[in-house]
Amino acid sequence: MRPASNKQKLVKGLTFLAFAFPFLFAGPAFYYWVGAPALQQGKWGWTAFIVLMMFGAVGLAVRGIVLILDGFFDHQER
Repeated sequence: MRPASNKQKLVKGLTFLAFAFPFLFAGPAFYYWVGAPALQQGKWGWTAFIVLMMFGAVGLAVRGIVLILDGFFDHQER
């Protein structure tokens, strides 16, 4: 007997990871190009937005990993 996986949770988890992936790289790049120079000029708005974008990307990535693991290891009664 082969263990079953919940394919809907796997796809949802992969979707979360797909949305988080660009922000994981764009956040530090934008901080380097826009946020740090703006912060040196005393403008913290862009820096705050970019840092929140990076935290949001980490949250999406963690949520996606949790959904993928739940899709693989969710033991449901049949």
